[in-house]
Amino acid sequence: MMADGAALRCYPDTLETRLGFDVVREALRAHARSALGAEAVAQLRPLRDLAAVRAELARVEELQQALRFDDPVPLEHLIDLRPWLAQAAPEGARLEGEALEAVRRVLVTIRLLARYFQERRQKYPALAALAERLTPLPELERQLAAVVDEEGQVRDDASPELRRLRRRLAQQRQRLRETLLEALQEAIRQGYATEAQPTLRNGRMVIPVRAEARRKVPGFVHDTSASGQTVYIEPASCLELNNAVRELELAEQREIDRILREATGWLRPHLSALEASLDVLGHFDLLQAKVHLAELLEAHVPEVANDGIIDLKGARNPVLVLHFRRLRETTGQVREVVPLDLSLGRTYRTLIITGPNAGGKTVAMKTVGLLVLMLACGLPIPADPASHVSLFDQLLIDIGDEQSVEADLSTFSAHMTHMAYMLAHADERTLVLIDEAGTGTDPDEGAALAQAILETLTRRGARTIATTHHGALKVFAYETEGVENGSMQFDQTTLRPTYRFQPGVPGSSYAFEIARRMGIPEPVLVRAQTLVGRQQVALEALVRTLEQRTQELETRLAVLAEEQARLERLQREYREQRERLETETEAIRQRALEEAEQLLQEANARIERTIREIKEAQAEREATRAAREALERFRRRVREQRRKARPQPSGSEEPRPTLAVGDQVVLDEGGTPAEVLALKDDEALIAVGSLKMRVPVSRLRRLNRTARRAHQRAAASTSLPALQARTRIDVRGYRVDEALQAVERLIDEAVAGGLREVEVLHGKGTGALRQAIRTYLQGRSDVARFEDAPWEQGGPGVTRIWLK
Repeated sequence: MMADGAALRCYPDTLETRLGFDVVREALRAHARSALGAEAVAQLRPLRDLAAVRAELARVEELQQALRFDDPVPLEHLIDLRPWLAQAAPEGARLEGEALEAVRRVLVTIRLLARYFQERRQKYPALAALAERLTPLPELERQLAAVVDEEGQVRDDASPELRRLRRRLAQQRQRLRETLLEALQEAIRQGYATEAQPTLRNGRMVIPVRAEARRKVPGFVHDTSASGQTVYIEPASCLELNNAVRELELAEQREIDRILREATGWLRPHLSALEASLDVLGHFDLLQAKVHLAELLEAHVPEVANDGIIDLKGARNPVLVLHFRRLRETTGQVREVVPLDLSLGRTYRTLIITGPNAGGKTVAMKTVGLLVLMLACGLPIPADPASHVSLFDQLLIDIGDEQSVEADLSTFSAHMTHMAYMLAHADERTLVLIDEAGTGTDPDEGAALAQAILETLTRRGARTIATTHHGALKVFAYETEGVENGSMQFDQTTLRPTYRFQPGVPGSSYAFEIARRMGIPEPVLVRAQTLVGRQQVALEALVRTLEQRTQELETRLAVLAEEQARLERLQREYREQRERLETETEAIRQRALEEAEQLLQEANARIERTIREIKEAQAEREATRAAREALERFRRRVREQRRKARPQPSGSEEPRPTLAVGDQVVLDEGGTPAEVLALKDDEALIAVGSLKMRVPVSRLRRLNRTARRAHQRAAASTSLPALQARTRIDVRGYRVDEALQAVERLIDEAVAGGLREVEVLHGKGTGALRQAIRTYLQGRSDVARFEDAPWEQGGPGVTRIWLK
């Protein structure tokens, strides 16, 4: 149930079984949740339309993402309603309550599924387009929910009449039960009945009475027990009540019948929409089955094209994957499928695979055909996603899985029938698979026929894979443009197949070696080699030598790959160690900064405490000025000591060269080292430790390597506070004295940290706070100048301060 598209032509009719697609289809059917999905699996056909196949694969990938990582996809209640819809079509038809409840549940799924993908249209566009074909019917859903409950029973409130009837029926049944119990208790007291409860016989409520006392209890006998010892009597006192109950029950059934027929009529205008939505639900069920099968096979979507090129990487035969999985689940035996790397269609159109029997030639060829067929059905394949697989218009095969006891003419005739069809229909858009080319007849004639057929297919541009044991075809592949040899690797030491494909190298049949291993006498083998001929023996020896050298080369490549992996691991470990050391270094630096900040806070606290003591003592202005001058002398000594600790610029700093982003510079002569982050006009954005600031380019000097190292050493011991010094404070809302103290701390920290520029955000307001701060700044000897910030940075609401 894929998008419309031209079907892939497959020959013969048994192709699916020959390739093993019937096993894949059955595994897919097992993951369908409903009859709708199972039918979609049965109707699944391979397509040759590239757009249709890509669209289906996109839907599979999107649903896989949704099922893995998103909210649950509402795929419950995928019920096949089609038999009930057909039953509801005639006018006056009636569906039972269970059927109407099933319709309601499907309507809920339709509504929720349509909304789910509508809300995720950007995330899952392919599935959203499919969900648009659903037709939600919320009004019909509401109507049905008002008639039947979740058990499919007609609700009491389905109609006012039904509610009235059921209420009266409950009352009458209660009266009848009470009357029956009275009659039963009286019969028990008289010894006519045993301890029991009233029961129902022939639609009437009755009491059990001993057979011998049947005439002692007035009433009507409706039944007798199997033993004949008990009769079931409707007491005469209950006759009218039983009649009333029966009449009410019949009235109830008539009303239920009317309600169900009316509700069935509600469906009739929507039958076409419901059937179309069921098709879409079946498609969604098919898609989720594809997702689960892909996970089971560890399958991926490769690059799909129409260019006639097949380039499989790490491909595994799905039939073998499923078989080995069942084997592991049932016996615990663990076996892995040997991956296949095979290319066809780039530099050669025909591939001839040779090698020993049971070496994997046919499996490799069938794997190619099966994976092409799966992709044409919109199924991910068990191969590396870097694989490239072309679609074809035709898939033609001649694979005889069943071995015949007699290699008679009929077998050869069957092969020739297939060859005739291929030669009549094959073109450049055809994939041809031929197993045991040239078999079933005289070896020389069979090889000649096979070569002529392969030559014709190659000239027509068909992509062809053929397996054979004929040595002549190995030579043909070697000498013919567009044809290539390939073989299945064979361990010459153990004489066992490895099932690995080797491109470009013909394979030996290893007939003599296998015969020797199986116990054929040596004289017989010697005689056989003599009969084969010296040239054939030499050819086989050459093939074996090529195989051996190829295996040696692959071994060396494996060693190199292992060494490369080891080097990559060492590089990774080195990077991890370096990152760990950098992290530890950063942690040490942060601790040092925190300690420096704490020391700075303690110093500021001491200064504030001194000023507060002076104020509390109401010292004279002269004493206060003397204290400030003493603090200022202390700051100058700190700056002087810091300046002496920094490297001297003479001979080490270049005289105002052109700066570039990333340059190491020093801010002002003898100032703090920094890094240039950005340049614009005559202004630079620099980083001083973890702080960033904009300064004129004229205040920067680029450091050479020697000066840079000196600054780094000096910075390690003297500039930690600079990294923590603030460059901006916000004093809006402060009283004047609080604001001045905050400005004082800002400037003290900046001077101690070696900064040259700070900002104070005071706001515009009445201007009183701004004026007080500027009056204070005029009295600071370490303030070079101050001015309003640019308009885009706050204008008159921010004062920029440059320090000496």
